[in-house]
Amino acid sequence: MQLKIGHISEGIAGHDGQALGVIKSLSDSGIDLNVIPINVAWKLHSLRSVLRFFSRKLSKYPNSFTTKLILCCYKFSKPDAIDIFISSGANLAPLNLSLAKIYGSKNIHLSSVRDWSVADFTAYITTKKISSLKNNLSPDIVPNLFDPDKCEKAGKDFLFQNQLQNKSFALLVMGGDGIGYSYKREEWQAMIKNFAEYCALNNSLPLFITSRRTPKEIEEEINQNYDTSFSVLFHSEQKRGSFSHLLYIAEHIFVTEDSSTMLSEVISSGKKAISIYPANIAAPIKYKEIIEKYENLRFIERCNIGEIHISQHNQEKNIKDRVSVSLKEFNNSLLELLSKK
Repeated sequence: MQLKIGHISEGIAGHDGQALGVIKSLSDSGIDLNVIPINVAWKLHSLRSVLRFFSRKLSKYPNSFTTKLILCCYKFSKPDAIDIFISSGANLAPLNLSLAKIYGSKNIHLSSVRDWSVADFTAYITTKKISSLKNNLSPDIVPNLFDPDKCEKAGKDFLFQNQLQNKSFALLVMGGDGIGYSYKREEWQAMIKNFAEYCALNNSLPLFITSRRTPKEIEEEINQNYDTSFSVLFHSEQKRGSFSHLLYIAEHIFVTEDSSTMLSEVISSGKKAISIYPANIAAPIKYKEIIEKYENLRFIERCNIGEIHISQHNQEKNIKDRVSVSLKEFNNSLLELLSKK
């Protein structure tokens, strides 16, 4: 039997990555899925703040009248019959619960709670438990599109195709300013310099992954000073390229701490991440809790920019087994909720 999944999206990459990670989890369990994108915008962009406030307040009292009013706040094409609605990000929760009630469907959402109730969702996924209800899931790893087996297959294929089996690599995954983290130009330069020194000391070839938030001039410096043949650079490629293979071939992975998505992707590869942080951090408490959670689970080790080159990796680097167990536990919990009538 095929399930129709309505993926509600407002086009935010980080949110979409989490929702698609949940869809991947369902697909990995052997369920036949037909994923239908539902692209959403506010009905009137100029009134988005009013519509956001209005939809959130209405979501506190979902009924046949308020759910129709909530739908009027958004602009989207109504789908045919949907079995499960999935979304991520607070803006989409009111729409998700309204569509689920109107269609008589199950629903999954990822975000912190505002005015709505966790009870109005089949599964409500948060970084840490916020409700005693069983449908509030708090997976060890933020859902994403990666897993150890996927990365291993891509990495082994890449090594074979390029005859690199005898080479050693280290990887630097770079984000940028965001979620209370900010980097000075000299910090970016020190990060790259210290990473290159680390590679030299450990006889490893440097690999780089940049993102939309990485300053263009910093990426240009990397292009000018290093061999980037096997790196994945956002501004050069004008897109977020495929990099699951790099997460496997790199023996050591450094990742800037400003993105829970990037951290989760590295962790999901089955490798412990060395999370790099700048001097200036003003992250919200909820984000700090994610970092603390990953550190307590021994999924990451934290390192400031000035100590990259002297980092020691004495503890376990391969966390594949523990990651696989965490992913399986989340999958089982999700399937249990969805199986209920």
